[in-house]
Formats: sequence, C-alpha cells, structure tokens
Amino acid sequence: MHVSERLLQLYADTNATTRTKLQDVIKQNLGDGKSLRMSFEELTGTTLESLPTEEKSGSDFAAWIKDGKKDATFLPYYVSLLEMHEDVLNKEATVPQSAPIDKTTVKKTPIVDKASGPASEPTQKTEERATAAKPRYTPEIPVPSRAERAKYQRTIEPARPRRKSGKWIGVLFLLALLIGGGYIGYPYVMDLLEPKQEAKVVEETPKPDPEPVVQEPETNYVWLASKNVNLVSEPNGTTVTYIGDIGDRYEILKEQDEHVEVNLDGTTAWVPLDSITTDWPTRDLTDSALLDWVNTNLNNNWLGESIPDFFAMNEAALTETIGVPYGRETDALNAYAFYNDGFFVIQQDKVHAIDWTNTQTTRDVFSPLGEPVLETDDAVVYESETYSLRLFEGTNGQTRVRLTEK
Repeated sequence: MHVSERLLQLYADTNATTRTKLQDVIKQNLGDGKSLRMSFEELTGTTLESLPTEEKSGSDFAAWIKDGKKDATFLPYYVSLLEMHEDVLNKEATVPQSAPIDKTTVKKTPIVDKASGPASEPTQKTEERATAAKPRYTPEIPVPSRAERAKYQRTIEPARPRRKSGKWIGVLFLLALLIGGGYIGYPYVMDLLEPKQEAKVVEETPKPDPEPVVQEPETNYVWLASKNVNLVSEPNGTTVTYIGDIGDRYEILKEQDEHVEVNLDGTTAWVPLDSITTDWPTRDLTDSALLDWVNTNLNNNWLGESIPDFFAMNEAALTETIGVPYGRETDALNAYAFYNDGFFVIQQDKVHAIDWTNTQTTRDVFSPLGEPVLETDDAVVYESETYSLRLFEGTNGQTRVRLTEK
C-alpha cells in the first residue's frame, strides 16, 4: 500500500487527540535538529534503515504539518510512527536534548584612517562686463538704389487713337454669336421647360454580414493511469504539491523533461509521463445502473441520505445532515471530513467524492457493470455520464471504494 494511502487509512483509524499528542512528542524529540532515522530509533526502540539521515528540527516538522504534508521527506517517518503510536506514547524513556551552541561571534571591524588632502582655497573670479554697442537698425528688405528704381519706371507715351472699323466688327460678331447660340441651344432650352417624371429610386436593403463563428481552442486532457501519483512543484522535483488518484483528469499546459504541467485548480503541478494516459474510452454504463450497484453492494447506513443528494451539499450542509466529523484534514486541493465508515472529499466547499473505507469488496463484484474504463493490478475504474466509480486494493486485503462526481 502506498505511504499516502496508509496515511489516509491511519487518519480514519485514529482520533485527533492521539495524533496531536504524537506530533508534540515528535517535535520535542527532534528539538533543534537530528536525523529522522535516529529520532525514529529513540522513539520506538527499533531501527528503520529506509529513513533518511538528513537532519530535521521540530520547527521543520511543525511547518510540514501546517503546510499540508507536501514534502515527501517526512511522510514515511510520520506514517511509521503513527502506526506505532501506542508504543511511542507509552514509552517512558526520554531522550536528553543537547544544549544549543551559541555560534554568535563578534568580529572586530578594522578602522580605516582616511587621509584628508589639503583644503583647496576658493579663488575669486573677476567678471568683466563688456559694454555691448547698440545694434544699428537694418531694414528687413533692402532699399533699392536710385539706378535700380529707374529701371522700374515706365515711360508714359500718349495714347493712340482707336479705329472706328473695329467697333462695327465687334457688333457683327456679337449678333452672329447670339443667333447661332439661339439656334443651337433652342432644343436644350425646350427640354428644360418640359415637365419630367421623377424616377423612383429603389434602395436595396443591405444584407447583414454573417456573424463570425468563434472557434474555441481545443483543450487537451490527461488522466492518471496509476494509483497515488505524486504531483510535484517542478520537473524532476521532490516537493509534492498533491497526491492524485487513478482516474483523475487534468488539463495539459505544456510538456518538459519527461513531465507534463497540469492545471491543479489554479495551481500548476508536474506529472511524470509514465503515470498518465490520453486514451480514455467511453462505456455504455448509465448513471442509474451505477447508483443501483452502489446502493446494493456498499454499506450506506452511515450516510442516511440518497447518494446524489450529497453532491449538492457544501461542508456546512454535510455537517448538519450527518453530524460533525471526528477528523478533518486538508491539502493543496481538497478538504477531507472523516467519519466511522468512510470520509468525504470536499473541493471548493462542495462535496466532490465519497470514500467507503475498510470494505471487503473485490473486483469480481464489479463485473455486472461491464467492461471497466481502466484496470491495473491494484485498481479498477468504471464511469457513467455523471459519475466515476473506483476500487483501490490494499496489500492487507482491505479495499477502498470511491464515488466521484465528474
């Protein structure tokens, strides 16, 4: 069973008071810093070689709990101690804490003498005032000389007497012009005087331009193809942002270094390529057939309401319906409300999934649902139009069933 799945199972089996006492003992034991392997040996009296030798302090552990248990370094250490919490809390031996070493040192700051140069005496500069002569007036346009002006003078000559013959020629030309113009322009004048019917202009109604078709960009998705996949903060990183389950669907943002970046409800995370699939077939399984299977093959006495009604509830309505949970945990994406026979996954203040824990349901019981969408050695996924039904098999023979609204 994956260490994250063990943690969920242990949270379902222990109460909040026990977990708080264990966390206080761990913080006190780690103190200012020691390796996780040594701390585990002091608390349990046994050795776990798989734990790292890296030193961690009690404040590091408190920050890890507050941050939602994202760093994978503390996870196996904490889960192993939670499994042995009775031995740890009943152990009377205490581990002496080493006194903190004051590493504060006082460094003498050398005094550097600054040589001061000779002060330069200010010198006074004598300003001379030059008396500027008043500029002489210069006209914008130069005045021409007398000789140039003489060139422009016109010689006045007496007018010549006009010839009388030219007067008659002009009168005859004018009469000919009037007669010829009247002859030529008569049809045009008559055409102007006759009334004309106004032509009706039929205006065509402009046809509206067809509305452009907005093509939405195609969104690419991937599905997790294995159980308990670590979504890390960067490619090949060790900081776990979220632990996903088989069948979870995410939107692809980009691909880099054998990882894909996915949109995790506004937060980006990276998934290894060998843990995802883009082939997700559809089946002819109806919502009613899937819900009938859930009502027939799972223990629903602890719910008391119809299964679809829970997916319309927020956390306050859930508490009002079936009571206050005995435990509550959060991570980067969800909140988990724990009850005796299972827990609810709450996403954005709305019930997203219901988990039945410690069941004895085997994959053979799922056979009436037909062919699964995805099947691995330790998990099976069935889907209808609205719901996703998943079976998680543990190494101890116990199974967990999850119903998720898509």
